[in-house]
Amino acid sequence: MIMKRFAITLTACLISICAAAQGVLSVESESAVLDNGNVEILITVNLEPQWYIYSTEPVKGGPMATSLTAADNGPYTLEGTLRDTETPHTKIDPGFQMEVKYFENSVRFAQTLRPSTTEKFTFKGWLEFQTCNGMECLLNEEEISVDINPSAAPAAAETLTAGAESGATNAGRGFWGFLLIAFLAGLAGVITPCVFPMIPMTVGFLIGGGSTRRAGILKGVIFGLSIMVIYTLLGLIVALFQSTAATDAIGTHWIPNLIFALLFIIFAVSFLGAFEITLPSGLANKADREADKGGYIAAFFVALAMVIVSFSCTGPFVGSILAAAVLDGVALRPIVGMAVFGLGFSLPFVVLSFFPGVMKKLPKSGGWLNMVKVVFAYIMLAFAMKFLYNIDAYFGWGIITRLGFIATWVVLALLLGLYFLGVFRTSHDSPTDGIGWGRHIAAIVCITFAFYLIPGLFGAPLQSISGLIPPMDGSTLTLSQGNAASPESGNNAAASGYSTLKSYTDLDEALAESKATGKPVFIAFKSHTCSVCKQMEATVLSSAAVMERLSGDFVIANLYVDDKTEDAEFRTLGRRYRDLELRQFGSASQPLYAVVDSEGSTLSGPVGSCSEDEFLAFLNF
Repeated sequence: MIMKRFAITLTACLISICAAAQGVLSVESESAVLDNGNVEILITVNLEPQWYIYSTEPVKGGPMATSLTAADNGPYTLEGTLRDTETPHTKIDPGFQMEVKYFENSVRFAQTLRPSTTEKFTFKGWLEFQTCNGMECLLNEEEISVDINPSAAPAAAETLTAGAESGATNAGRGFWGFLLIAFLAGLAGVITPCVFPMIPMTVGFLIGGGSTRRAGILKGVIFGLSIMVIYTLLGLIVALFQSTAATDAIGTHWIPNLIFALLFIIFAVSFLGAFEITLPSGLANKADREADKGGYIAAFFVALAMVIVSFSCTGPFVGSILAAAVLDGVALRPIVGMAVFGLGFSLPFVVLSFFPGVMKKLPKSGGWLNMVKVVFAYIMLAFAMKFLYNIDAYFGWGIITRLGFIATWVVLALLLGLYFLGVFRTSHDSPTDGIGWGRHIAAIVCITFAFYLIPGLFGAPLQSISGLIPPMDGSTLTLSQGNAASPESGNNAAASGYSTLKSYTDLDEALAESKATGKPVFIAFKSHTCSVCKQMEATVLSSAAVMERLSGDFVIANLYVDDKTEDAEFRTLGRRYRDLELRQFGSASQPLYAVVDSEGSTLSGPVGSCSEDEFLAFLNF
């Protein structure tokens, strides 16, 4: 028994050493006490150049998500699961044919636990993760041991974020990008048919009534601040109904996605002229009566009346900002997002109250405002598809496929382009004698975007918009003869004919077959979550020459190093195969291929990811 434990421990150490030599420079862990008495375990993984590690967010049929498992039952309760503290990179993985989230260079993960004692103790666990470099992948199990003192003073915020500059930078970029979109959405709300015609009247109120220039400027500032306060209160209400636990799942749950989809569709149909959306008239009338009283306080009620009256046009912008904020999972974003939206919305009014002469240079209200509504309608229909797809994915119906999604976007983009060209018009559009240069350019942009999407129907990844469209699936059209889908791949992506060959997942059974037939055993060390393994099977192993050799001359053994089947000696069958791979072939990476005889002795290899010619040379030993 002691020898068995020693062997397992030695294997784990060897795998850790191998990991350090292949991709992982170091794994560091520390703890920090939070203000609420909980403890944050912070784990930093430093990677070698060209290597990357996957996020903690699991994706069905995708790569192995980074996770933390407690080794024993200590005086604590884990709060949630391991989570990313940084914003991951995203890309379309050619092996999984889907969008994956990953980190490079250095990344920090966090796990919260609630101590049940004030005494010092040590948390022990296993950090399980996968690293890849495009040529090979490596399953890692790193033992984590962290000393915890629950009675220590809470750590400062700087301590918790130290060492994660890259993640903070990425998160900061995402946050500033969100604020920029919110600000631009506020500005866009001003040029809608509900708001633009009201500019002269509103600015006239701010600077009129015998006011001095200073008084007009002050009323303009009050008006702008009032707009920001009203929208910020709306964001605050939304934020109050969130919790940090709820927002982790809200992005994928069908209820919020259904609400946002219906709102976008209803507003889009309204903008196309089917009906008009208005808030109760009593709200606007009451605000108007208060505004008629004049004075600085009246500036607030003018702002309130503006928000209410313009709701039918600004509602989609507000809904979009709140949707982006809520689905992002950060409770502060609805508040800040609405404040910045209010700033963008009110800024033109404030500027015009400072410089009223600029109003003479503004374009006159006219048919172009109706065109703005139609453009917004098509954009909202496009994004409604995203929410509908999230609902479909939640229930696993498979109704909204990648093919259908992209085809819908192609049709919407083409229709919008034709609308700009004047091929058709809506019921509330004004007749025009011709189209100007602006509409020509807009039409070119829309039709070009449609043609950009069309290759996506035939398997193109469309990486620049991969975050907005569904991942690759079996609905993708193909213009050439393809291979069958792999039952091992865990998804519907096209895979290799190699997987259709008879194979064993138990090495003992494969060796027994080898003794019975006299054929050598072809061993493929792989994992269900190995992207490079899938690429090798879809290219090299599925070629006609390799398939002919494997099917006729070898017993095939697919040994999954992440097999969770229980094993008396190594805890899992995957651990047993990892031990074999490291002990006999001196590697812990996947894919790895070798040929052995019926006794398990090496005849050829090992080889990893390689070309077809190199692989055939390996088989022709």
